[in-house]
Amino acid sequence: MKSITQKVVDALDIKVVVRAGYMIAIGLISYTLITEHHVVGWTYILFPFGMIAALLTHSPKRCKFLAFCSFVHVLLGGAIEPLELGALDDAFLLLPLCYLVLFPGTIWPMLVVISLIAHYFFTVPSDQFPHLVENTIELLLITTFATVMTYYKRKFDEQLKVYRKESLTDFLTQLPNRRAFYEYIETHTNISGDNKDFVLLKVDIDNFKEVNESFGQHQADMLLKAIAEQLKYISIDRAQLFRLEGDEFVILLTERDNIDHQVSGMVRELMRSDQFQFELNRGSYQITFSAGISSLKKAANNHDIWLKNVDIATQKAKSTGKNRVRWYDESLLDETIRTHQIESQLEQAIKQGQFELFYQPKVTMNAQCVNGAEALIRWQHPVLGTISPAEFIAIAEQTKQIIMIGRWVIRTACLQAKQWADAGHPITISVNVSTVQFAHDDLFPYIRHILRQTELDPHLLQIEITETTLMKDTDRVTKICRRLQDEGVTIAIDDFGVAYSSLNYLKHLPIDVLKIDKSFVDDCVNIKNDHMLVKTIIQLGHNMGKKVIAEGVEYEAQRLLLVSEGCHEYQGYLFSQPVSAEQFTERFMQKHYMQRTPNVRAV
Repeated sequence: MKSITQKVVDALDIKVVVRAGYMIAIGLISYTLITEHHVVGWTYILFPFGMIAALLTHSPKRCKFLAFCSFVHVLLGGAIEPLELGALDDAFLLLPLCYLVLFPGTIWPMLVVISLIAHYFFTVPSDQFPHLVENTIELLLITTFATVMTYYKRKFDEQLKVYRKESLTDFLTQLPNRRAFYEYIETHTNISGDNKDFVLLKVDIDNFKEVNESFGQHQADMLLKAIAEQLKYISIDRAQLFRLEGDEFVILLTERDNIDHQVSGMVRELMRSDQFQFELNRGSYQITFSAGISSLKKAANNHDIWLKNVDIATQKAKSTGKNRVRWYDESLLDETIRTHQIESQLEQAIKQGQFELFYQPKVTMNAQCVNGAEALIRWQHPVLGTISPAEFIAIAEQTKQIIMIGRWVIRTACLQAKQWADAGHPITISVNVSTVQFAHDDLFPYIRHILRQTELDPHLLQIEITETTLMKDTDRVTKICRRLQDEGVTIAIDDFGVAYSSLNYLKHLPIDVLKIDKSFVDDCVNIKNDHMLVKTIIQLGHNMGKKVIAEGVEYEAQRLLLVSEGCHEYQGYLFSQPVSAEQFTERFMQKHYMQRTPNVRAV
């Protein structure tokens, strides 16, 4: 497929050839008029100037006026001093074709032919009449054929323009679409000077999927049209607006001196809450955006890098919350490089044994007996050094490599739990399972297979899931958790209360343990509201027959408060940070730590 640039070059080549032919034809006609006329020949010096001016002018009215005057000039000269019939063969055959160039697909060439030969019918000698008829037929046939062909060519080109416009226009919003965007940046964004830059602002509607699911496709489409109109309004006369797909729009800005000021103004308009308030199903709905910004100049005038940069900036803005804007800068470049390094090394990490599980003990509130441990993955890379789970887990989830990593964690934790149980220290090991594993892995068959392969008592395995995981696909997650419970595996809700979800799901979901998030525990001693939240969660667990475990306990005062409220167990740096399996065995597999208490539940 030819590039846009090549198509433009081809079109220019054709135009140059046509114009060159036109100039040659005008030259031949002018030569004939000047040399054949003896009385008024000198006046025809004006003819080529008029015809060339008609070709070069950009005004349709001026073109018609000049062409008409030039032809009247030819007719008047022919009336004063008629030319020989041979002139029709020699030069006047070209005159209708010149008018065909000026007015393609019109009747102008036909009128020129008829006018040229009309006065010959009254003045030609009878013996030359057959020759006149022959010339007339020849002129009419050639001109008619050329006129008809150019007429259909013009109609075809017009229809082609309509089809092309439709192919470059988004059907719903009537904005230029993705294809139009790529063509535009290819032909319009070549930096010609050091003081000129182009900036892309990619806009992504926050939570648009929820709008689609809650209000339906029709309402979502109406919302998109309204948003497009508002974006068009704030970008008019200062930027190009495109809709790429779904809820993604891009705004292309260009300015020689004040591009930063222009971008800042556009961002302020986007972030204004009153700009994007819409009515949906007789209710008001507030729209917010996540936006990424990237400069072409900072991408070394490379379109591929430019587009990738703005995508990365947009994703970063979305990951930090709603209604956020992020420029692509050097820090994000470094982050992108590291993300790519981590992503490319994840698969090798398992094969080369770079992952290791650390275990943080869960202990009873008063007796300080170790009842269990949470398995926490650690990655020690030979080149990149220690990589935090907070950094690589998110990348693994995006690439779905978390499935492979999650399987390794489950298998390794079960093997370790079995080893401790065989040594006379049976404790429950909890494993975190991500949303991606529930959605894309055969989780239940795999866990059942590992339990049977390792011969581990299912009661010694606990699966920790977050509220967010439960809310993503409640039916699927519930079904898997019930099947795991039927096998004897316990289910814990991690970071309970953080997602602000409805407590109604607690009545229906197979949950054994509630884990109070560290964010609530941190200030429960000093802040009354946090204390009340902790107290409420513990009471809720008691009333529903769930075990309650507090995470992130670091101070004795926190432990004492949790004891007073009836919390069952805790984990945190107050007792121990996460340690390796060897350290765990050495430090906690002692008699005074392993006096196990029953699985505590409020009744």
